[in-house]
Amino acid sequence: MKKIKRIALVFLAMLSWTAFIGYGFIDGFLLKPITSKSTPQAFIEATQKKIDEQFVGNFAMTIIENGKVSEDHFYSIDKPVNKNTIFQVASVSKWVTAFGALKLVEQGKLDLDKPVDHYLTRWNLPESEFDNNKVTIRRLLSHTSGLVDDLGYDGFGPNEKVQTIEESLTKAADGLYSEGVARVGFDPGSEYMYSGAGYTILQLLIEEVSGQSFQDYMTQAVFEPLDMKYSTFVLSEKPNLELAQLYNEDGTISTPSIFTALAAASLYTCTEDLSKFLIANVSKNKVLSEKTIEAMSQPEAFRNDVGIYGLGPHLYSQNRQDSKIIGHDGSGGNPIINTAARIDLISKSGIIVLETGNHNLASSLGDEWLFWKADIADYVVMMRNKSYLLTLLIIGYVLIIVAAIFIIRKKNNKTKGSS
Repeated sequence: MKKIKRIALVFLAMLSWTAFIGYGFIDGFLLKPITSKSTPQAFIEATQKKIDEQFVGNFAMTIIENGKVSEDHFYSIDKPVNKNTIFQVASVSKWVTAFGALKLVEQGKLDLDKPVDHYLTRWNLPESEFDNNKVTIRRLLSHTSGLVDDLGYDGFGPNEKVQTIEESLTKAADGLYSEGVARVGFDPGSEYMYSGAGYTILQLLIEEVSGQSFQDYMTQAVFEPLDMKYSTFVLSEKPNLELAQLYNEDGTISTPSIFTALAAASLYTCTEDLSKFLIANVSKNKVLSEKTIEAMSQPEAFRNDVGIYGLGPHLYSQNRQDSKIIGHDGSGGNPIINTAARIDLISKSGIIVLETGNHNLASSLGDEWLFWKADIADYVVMMRNKSYLLTLLIIGYVLIIVAAIFIIRKKNNKTKGSS
């Protein structure tokens, strides 16, 4: 009976230790950051180690502290990269596009909650079993419009015919991994579903309401007021920009894609300009009011009661009150690009990572920064700590067993001595 009781106690101790490690893993208090030091220089050193471990063609990173650029870090395998080197930033385009759309809202030319079809003449949402009048600008910005396109634009090569906006919304030829049709497939406002077509509709809407091309409007309404002089949605309109070399899956040199979906995927910019955009989110700027910036960061889309998307940016703080981190990532399959931008509206700290040649380095560093700076653990940090926590778990098991053996032997010796 005593033996069974001892085994049960050992098992209970091991179960408790397992629960402790598991909770520490999920909650994050047992996880280690990418560096134990709190300086931007230490984060850069840890970043360079990651670059050294995997292929990266070109890399540019800016760290923002207290609303100002603190440190830059650049890396390249060919010609040097600097703060003015241009990268295609893919879906980070959506966050910048939201600035342009909300400028029209501030000017009274758009209403966030009016049906989007109210403003469109060149193309309209196809009929559906749901109420298309519930597809509003607010819901397009926050990916809650009910659109089920699942785009993902791949763009067009230099010798391919580029679709018009209307053609792309009807059936996107560069939506290689989805149906590519902008249609309402569930009740608008009922749930979150990421939609590239939603931002292409916003691109068309901006053109119709402003009377300008999307490129011209965004240049005048956003880039020029923020002094983003190296940024463009149409690369051919700024042919003298210094573009970072692009790479295919096999490491060979690639060329930039051409997009119909400018608003969703086609922004070309640099850390110099993108840092000005991030800082505009935490300071007075010439584009949007503080009230509008605050509205952008309010949750419009939820997952498990956690706000995940606002009016343009992703929300990263997981309902925590001590931070309000917003931003966006971008990625492209061929050529391979990955970009990430984050800014904390409370501490005014942020990060920008732009890179070519690696599928997820920028996004993973963005998530590492979240934990390093704000103690917010995401999947990347959890996976990096798996082996460490597994080692911790096994060490705990060994110590429990050793302690149990020691106690049992001590009791046995005591029993023998007393007899």
